[in-house]
Amino acid sequence: MLFSPALFEIGFTALAGLPYVKQGLDLFMSRRRELVRPEQRYSGSLTILLPVWNEASVLIQKLDNLMETCQGLDPHLVIIDSASTDASVSIVEGWTGQDAFASYTLLRMEQREGKTAAVKEALEHINQTIATDLILMTDADALFEADTASKLMHWFSDSTIGCVGASPKRLGQRAEEAEHRALFSMVRTMESKFDSTPFLEGSCMMWRREALDVESLNVRSNADDAQIATNVRINGLRAIQDSDAYFIDHAPHQRKEHARQKVRRAQGLQRHLLRQRKHWFNRRHGRFAATLRQEAVMHLISPLLLVGALVAMLARWATIGFAEIDFSNATLTTMHVGLFATEAIVFASWLSVRYNVRIPLLNQLGAVIDGNVQLVRALWKSARGTSLHMWDQHIDGRN
Repeated sequence: MLFSPALFEIGFTALAGLPYVKQGLDLFMSRRRELVRPEQRYSGSLTILLPVWNEASVLIQKLDNLMETCQGLDPHLVIIDSASTDASVSIVEGWTGQDAFASYTLLRMEQREGKTAAVKEALEHINQTIATDLILMTDADALFEADTASKLMHWFSDSTIGCVGASPKRLGQRAEEAEHRALFSMVRTMESKFDSTPFLEGSCMMWRREALDVESLNVRSNADDAQIATNVRINGLRAIQDSDAYFIDHAPHQRKEHARQKVRRAQGLQRHLLRQRKHWFNRRHGRFAATLRQEAVMHLISPLLLVGALVAMLARWATIGFAEIDFSNATLTTMHVGLFATEAIVFASWLSVRYNVRIPLLNQLGAVIDGNVQLVRALWKSARGTSLHMWDQHIDGRN
């Protein structure tokens, strides 16, 4: 009887871990591959898209940063406000650096509808009114380094590249966020080396205007960046991450806000991946179809398998509590001791990131465990019919 819960626990955990093992092997194999940015500078035109909602505390710094880091690129700037209730609109209208851009446009939405809705409306406006080759989308709380935009533009000298994302440098981040971001960037770069990545950082990403089907954006999902990257690849061009072009942002100051942000992001990616299921086995997409399948398993199936492993673990503990273990049975004893040791390590890793105790390797495992906790929470909210696609503000280290 003691074997049954233990075997279920081992089986569920092994199945949940398979895509992570595959991803680890891919990371190892990708070391022999390189992403080389073209030396030739792309000479096309650029439009910057800045969606905002209640960004008064960071807007002036953001606009000044765009003016300073995009000198020589002569970009258009389109700002869309999603019904802010603070001074965001008056700050945009009164900013004195408007002449630094080829054109400076403020669009205002009558009601708050979420970031993806704002992005979609702004892109429709750009397609109708501005003759541009590239679009650079950025967030108000993300600051560029001096050469970020120019580095991204270089990639478009390669006609096979349709979308490029910058890499994050997050300030004030907790242990689990530091490990999560590091793992996220490694995986995105690995996927880019093999073909394309379906996920990029919407805080700083650039794409060819004609490569994106704007109508494909689903406004009921907040994963606008993932939708854009995936749509560009499905339309035949690659979507990659540049590991040498950076933007800087700040982590939420409070853990509760950080967790809410991660659950919102997780739900958006889950919905996005589920909507892409018709492409999971499409041979026309080559290696990218396999990437979509793997990410779908990791975001939708592995979290549920880990819940099954947790239930089996609790059942095993309950069984042991009411049964007498024959410690003369070496197989049974070894199995239970091994499971207890593994459970202790997993629990310790989760505690290390929850309480921001920096321990190498343990934090990496903890980041994976914490990520799956947020994925389970996102699945639960979706099952209850709760949508988290609306914008939310957080208090960071600057406020």
